Amino acid sequence: MTLDFHSPVITVTMASAKVREELCCSLCLDIYSDPVCLSCGHYFCMNCIENAFGKQKESRTYTCPECRTVFKKKPDLTRCRKLCNIVAHFSDKTKKDGVALCTYCIGFITRAVKRCFLCEAFLCEEHLKVHSKSQEHALTEANSILLIDSGRKCLTHNELLKYYCFHDDVFLCATCYSLKTHSTHQVGTLNHLCKQKMEELKNALDKIILTWKNIDKRIHDLKGKARKEQEKTTELKIRVINLFVDIRKQVDELENEVLDEISRQKDEALQQVSEMIQEMEIQKDELYHTILHIEELFVVNDSVSFLKECKLILSKCSYFEDCMKMEQGIMETTKHKLDDVLVSVKLQNSLDNLVNSIYKLKEKRGFYLKAHSDIVMDSNTSNSQVILSSDLKIASHVKKEAKPHLMPERFASSQVLGTTSFKSGEHYLEVQVSMSGYWVVGMAYPTLQKTGNESLIGCNDKSWGLVMLNNNLSVLHNSESKAIRIDSPLRALGIYLNYEAGQLSFYQLCEPFRHLHTFSATFTQPLYPAFFVYGNSWVRIKS
Repeated sequence: MTLDFHSPVITVTMASAKVREELCCSLCLDIYSDPVCLSCGHYFCMNCIENAFGKQKESRTYTCPECRTVFKKKPDLTRCRKLCNIVAHFSDKTKKDGVALCTYCIGFITRAVKRCFLCEAFLCEEHLKVHSKSQEHALTEANSILLIDSGRKCLTHNELLKYYCFHDDVFLCATCYSLKTHSTHQVGTLNHLCKQKMEELKNALDKIILTWKNIDKRIHDLKGKARKEQEKTTELKIRVINLFVDIRKQVDELENEVLDEISRQKDEALQQVSEMIQEMEIQKDELYHTILHIEELFVVNDSVSFLKECKLILSKCSYFEDCMKMEQGIMETTKHKLDDVLVSVKLQNSLDNLVNSIYKLKEKRGFYLKAHSDIVMDSNTSNSQVILSSDLKIASHVKKEAKPHLMPERFASSQVLGTTSFKSGEHYLEVQVSMSGYWVVGMAYPTLQKTGNESLIGCNDKSWGLVMLNNNLSVLHNSESKAIRIDSPLRALGIYLNYEAGQLSFYQLCEPFRHLHTFSATFTQPLYPAFFVYGNSWVRIKS
């Protein structure tokens, strides 16, 4: 392709090149950086002229690097504000709205396609064609994230930096490299160093990508876990709602049954009273007529008629008296009032049935938890310092000299096992505990040692315990302890065991109700409830 040097693009390009030439420092051959002016009228970069005067300092004669004008003393440097603004405007032209623009297209805006590290300039397609193709003029994409670094040249020798000194951590040009300053240091070419760093970056990138993938997987897993927890929460809420709907339905039915019984008794009593009132109304009318009849006899003059009627009336009076006595007895023996005892019996029986029904409803809705009420403590395993109640539900400690344990199953320390073992399934029991003293509540294998420190609950791999000591709560297994924070007095515990799942959990059964700790293990032997008491402590298995 033949270039037309009379075309507007080429004309402007040549003009732009001229402008750039005028804006370049004669010392560094680069666009002015912080330009200053000497009294002779020549301009230089501040750093360039300071370096030049620094070299002339020993001769105590200062000359202009361009016109060789001699100064008796170091001349004052005057900043050129207008030239600074022109240079800044010329530099700002390289980019607009995030798009790189050609440095040499002064008259109009042209998008840049490449940029030169050596010239520190952006190039459009036309200027790229006439740009130097030498290796020193390294080109890159115009909008690359790498910024043109004005420090690519040696400030001392104005040469491209090609080497790196590992000892001094500095970049070197060819002249710097040839000097004796770095002859004993480890020096490498920038190309070789870049290749090494590229490999390091690739390895770092692989690690970062792997870490990113791991984090992404964890986030995905956590989101899945959160989703499952949300689904589980929703399902649990629905089960609880349905359970209470069923309970309310049965309570409503029970209420209606009791109210119906009261209404039935009321209707029966009112019916009896109503029948009695009707009979007495009839008797009342007969008595009224008899009264009128007697009053009429008082004015009768016929003795025969009087005596006959008098005999008849007197016989009626005897009949009326007998009826009144009989009806009075009937009234006293008739149940014409509500039987509240019968209502209480009906209510008690219905409530008992409701409690049993609620347990069935719990199982129907997936709530299988039911506390064992038949668990008692095994007196054959208790130490002599452990006092058991008559119902074998309460264990407390007594301060007395321990007797030698003649029975091999009896503990040497003040602890005791329960009589019930759990070999499979889900189980739940509740235990009341003292608010002071030293106690341990948990589960243990029957092969737990009976003597020595390893016989204590939690101080071995055959037992798991919740420990209260000096008002501090902790869990203990295989002599490994973990503190549990409590914010309110602990009065009652719930112990849940899922044998197949290897889960042993402890719960606080007083406000606030909360989960205390869960042991996870693979159970290989039957588990027995285990208790330790010392000092003024006690534990009680709730019925």
